[in-house]
This record gives sequence, structure tokens and C-alpha cells, in this order.
Amino acid sequence: MVQEWRLPSCGFNMNLYNDPAKCLPSLEDYDKCRRALTNVKFSFCVTDLPPIHFIERCEKDLCRCEDDEECMCEIVSAYAQMCQDTLNTDIMWRSDDFCPRNMCLFDNNGCRQRCTPPGICSCEPGFELGADGKSCIVQITEFV
Repeated sequence: MVQEWRLPSCGFNMNLYNDPAKCLPSLEDYDKCRRALTNVKFSFCVTDLPPIHFIERCEKDLCRCEDDEECMCEIVSAYAQMCQDTLNTDIMWRSDDFCPRNMCLFDNNGCRQRCTPPGICSCEPGFELGADGKSCIVQITEFV
């Protein structure tokens, strides 16, 4: 089953996944998973929580997943959470270029109308983004 490793508190979007019968895992998927889950940021985890099962399941999920980046981040996030729970400490594993936190999940990142992950505010048609980068103001069209 896809995502059998998931924590109960995590969301799961089945629409991201292709039919597992049509999937053949690749060395490229395995390597992506291995690199992400054995990153130096997780070096304190590997003894208490070896990542091998996550790597194997990650490889299968990436093969089935239509959005590799989102699936990779879900997998790494689950491993990071289990590692944090095991070690009882926070691990700062996210960065701006690797699985940035989706700030839209937290009060819409303060955006007044729309928020696009990882936290970019935008406005409905007829409005433009205000100077604060969060509010939307009515677009005024000048007539000539």
C-alpha cells in the first residue's frame, strides 16, 4: 500500500499517485531517497532510527507519485518527525531550496486572499497585492 509508513497525523493526497501496477522503481528514485534520508541533518537519527525502510518505501512511492518533490518532502517529513520523537529534539531539516515549509497551512501565511505554497500571497482578479505583500487592494484602471 502506498504510504504505509505515514504517521496518523499526516495528511495524504491519493490523487498524487499513479497505479502501482504500472510502476517499476528505478535506481534514480532509490538514489534520491537515499540522499535525502541520509543527509547530514539526520546523522543523529540513523543509529536509533535506521532509514533503510523509509528509503525502500520512498523509492516505491516516488515511482508511483506524479509530483516527486511533494512526495519526497512528505516522506522526509515523516522520517524527520519520527526522528524528532525518538530523540526528543527538533531537527532543522527544511531549507528554502529543500522542502520549504508550506506557510499557507498556518493562517494562510497572513495572505488576505490567496496563498500558494510555500507561502506566496496573490490576489483575485480585479485586485493587486498591497505594499505589505499580504493585503489586496482594488485595482484602479485609468481611463484615457
